Amino acid sequence: MSLAESHKRLARTLVERGLGVPAVFLLENLKPFSVVAQQTLYATHPLAVFGGFQGLHKDAVGLFESRETMEAMLLEVERLLDE
Repeated sequence: MSLAESHKRLARTLVERGLGVPAVFLLENLKPFSVVAQQTLYATHPLAVFGGFQGLHKDAVGLFESRETMEAMLLEVERLLDE
């Protein structure tokens, strides 16, 4: 699965669970701290393994790779919210 597909899946999951608006708020506020957020997610990887959230966790780590990927994710969540 490509990175773009996993971000679309993550965006769809967030919107389906009613977390679209909080996700937009969080992404907008975390843009300047994308490197710190990514490193924090790397540190929480053992919790994701034991919690059964490995796939979602991997998608979230990939999201914070760059501001461009965060912006693409933000646009996808907003597009899904408008539907």
